[in-house]
This record gives sequence, structure tokens and C-alpha cells, in this order.
Amino acid sequence: MRYKYGQLIELDWDGSAPDAFFIMGHVRYELGIYILGSAGILEKYGRRIGQAEHKYGRWSMEPTENGCGHVLRDYKEAGRGRFKVTMFGVGIFALKENNK
Repeated sequence: MRYKYGQLIELDWDGSAPDAFFIMGHVRYELGIYILGSAGILEKYGRRIGQAEHKYGRWSMEPTENGCGHVLRDYKEAGRGRFKVTMFGVGIFALKENNK
């Protein structure tokens, strides 16, 4: 699936709680919070969500029980095949405000 700027990237966490939420493109914190709120994520994880981190993502193939699946890998720097994403970590993966 192709995602547009500002669109929440839907990821399957295999039934476990998510480590992070990803939005396509480098978006401002306020816009990211609005997008997460519109998706109902803030109601469930609100206080556990950290600051926005601008990163780069790349889809990778990984073997699964049912064949191969796509996995989103995140990187600090741009590179071949990578695209801009904004990451909002959850819980212990959340970027705290003083780490901006």
C-alpha cells in the first residue's frame, strides 16, 4: 500500500502493544497528535506517547508462518529506498521532551 503525506501507517503488531506509531512524512508534533487523535490512538495511549521523531523508513521482507511479510524498519539518516516518517514512541520507547 502506498501512503500519502500525513497518513498513519497501519502496522500489525501481532497482538502485542505497539512500540511506536508512524506517520508518513516529516510532520510537526501538533499535526501528528491530531492524526493520532483522529485515529482514536490518543484515547488508549495518550500519556504514554512521546515527542515526534523525524526518521526514515524502509519496507523489508521478513519470513513469517504464512510466507513473507513486510516489516517497517526505521533509520536516523536518509538512504536508498528510504522515505520520510514521523515516529511517536510509546511507553519506554517514547522520546521525552528534554531529548528534542
